Amino acid sequence: MESGTREKARNVLKRILIAASYDVEEVGDPLDLSAVGSEDALVALCSDDPEAIESFDSMTYRLRTGDDDWICRKLLFTLDPAVQTEDCIHWGPDEFVLYAGRAALAEVLGQSLVLDFGRPAPVIRREPVETIPAAAVEEEPQEGPELPHLPVQVAEKRACGIAGLHGLAKCRFIPYWNYRYVSAGEREIKDRLVSFDAEGAGAINAINGLKMEINLDDIEHGSVPFGSEIVPARLVREDVEEQIVRDVIDRLTQRVRFRYEKGDAIFYEEKTLKPDRNNIKVDLETVYVPVWQVRGGSKIVEVNGFTGEVLSMPMDEGVELL
Repeated sequence: MESGTREKARNVLKRILIAASYDVEEVGDPLDLSAVGSEDALVALCSDDPEAIESFDSMTYRLRTGDDDWICRKLLFTLDPAVQTEDCIHWGPDEFVLYAGRAALAEVLGQSLVLDFGRPAPVIRREPVETIPAAAVEEEPQEGPELPHLPVQVAEKRACGIAGLHGLAKCRFIPYWNYRYVSAGEREIKDRLVSFDAEGAGAINAINGLKMEINLDDIEHGSVPFGSEIVPARLVREDVEEQIVRDVIDRLTQRVRFRYEKGDAIFYEEKTLKPDRNNIKVDLETVYVPVWQVRGGSKIVEVNGFTGEVLSMPMDEGVELL
């Protein structure tokens, strides 16, 4: 497997494991990834090299996290159909494509992917589906998928009136990364104590990265209107989390100036103190915001389906956002 192909495979495999709620880190050769879940840990290898695969299959890996000592499961992804293994989970192209697709769907729906390594296909956690009587199979469903979302408080007709257009309106649910962060820690310098305790919340558009405020009390966890378009996210969880951490560090960074004497001279010194990124915890949840897309001739106007505001900033191809 060429280095470029291996790197691409590693990136996709990382997203699959993150979608399954694993804490994933890249590791050095000969392995690719290590991942820690709530009940297990695993190491992953992307390779077509027979010697590397044989060594990986025969080796026992342990991962120590705090007081826990995990015996790791081993996950191999290879493009070589002739490879045989005895003591590791073996993914070929078919399994890789299947799991990558399921992970993408889980990310779109804001759900967690369940990887059952004892079965050929994973499933996504969701509410039990009620059995539909045979006579009702052909009836059109009245509810869309269940998603955490802001409710549609502006009707279609009212949205057209707000837009000032006589035309067709379509309800689109736009994904946002709703986040909450908590920072802790302190630094002492020259008898001066600098605290980095802080917390905050907000939401980031998962299409273009623009920020907005979402009240947690307004979020509903239920079905969206049938026929609505669910727009897939473009910004992945790990990139958004990293950006939030960087913003928090920038916000809490302090420049401290202190005075001291040395001999007959007085000196002033300035230091820049930053919080430890390991002391910043970020919780993320996908929340969807309804937007009416009203088309009248060649003109398109977007109306927030929750607040009724006309949107003005570009969000997607042909979509505008306030």
